Amino acid sequence: MAALASSLIRQKRAVKDDQANRPVASKRRPCPKSNKSLCQKQILVLISKVRLCGGRKARNEKRPEPQLKGIVTRLYSQHGFYLQMQPDGILGSTKEESNAFTQFNLIPVGLRIVAIQGTKTGLYLAMNSEGYLYTSELFTAECKFKESVFENYY
Repeated sequence: MAALASSLIRQKRAVKDDQANRPVASKRRPCPKSNKSLCQKQILVLISKVRLCGGRKARNEKRPEPQLKGIVTRLYSQHGFYLQMQPDGILGSTKEESNAFTQFNLIPVGLRIVAIQGTKTGLYLAMNSEGYLYTSELFTAECKFKESVFENYY
């Protein structure tokens, strides 16, 4: 271990010595002189910045950001019900597979961690420390769920 450390130290010293022995350029070129004053240069810079900002009004219009996309799926329980998120944020269950409020986006936010978002409502599913489910407009730490994937990727 000590031999490895001393070898690394020697290599570091060799690199430093090589950089110290490198020839330095002795002749430096002066900046080109212009006949414009500092005030005139600043005005030109300001005008060019105004042109850049003002000339692209059509492109700078902000479009609403799309929802984060993930895997669209339905969450099915062992009792035969689908999880349902109503437009007002109330969570429930239904046996209807064709209900649009049973579709959710599974958004990956980390390794084996997903966020669950209702596709129609845009609300996030969250669970508090007591284990109660609720909906949230903003993504918080309580909106993260552990994802378990079986061997057959199901």
